[in-house]
Amino acid sequence: MGWLYRLQQRLSITRQEGLAILTLAVLFLLGLAVRHLQQQQIPPVAADSLVAPSPTDSIPPSLASSGPRSPSAEQPLNVNTAPPKALDALPGIGPALSERIVTYRSTQRPFQRVDELERVSGIGPKTLSTLRPMVRVTAPDSASK
Repeated sequence: MGWLYRLQQRLSITRQEGLAILTLAVLFLLGLAVRHLQQQQIPPVAADSLVAPSPTDSIPPSLASSGPRSPSAEQPLNVNTAPPKALDALPGIGPALSERIVTYRSTQRPFQRVDELERVSGIGPKTLSTLRPMVRVTAPDSASK
């Protein structure tokens, strides 16, 4: 402990003051080490996280009801013949927007192309790009053939 004596002489402090400074320095370094270890420590794994989440775990309860499901890319939904409830199942389409689609196709004319959905108030380029792989357009009379 010769270095402690030299520190006391250099700083003109007593032995107790030197030990107090040494204790504070050790506690400070210990705190830094603990903080460093806590930041690098992997969070403990909960028992529930050992089970792989199913794709339906992230679906909000409002969409997880037994109502109509979104059409897949393999079987796109025909917007000229689909009922409002089926249109409502599409992402970004709610009850009001599905009613506007049905109203548009009955008052104006059936859709000739998927891009014409943008004419319906509330459907913009972003919504249309989301819907494009999930919908198709065929004339109402040729859909039954």
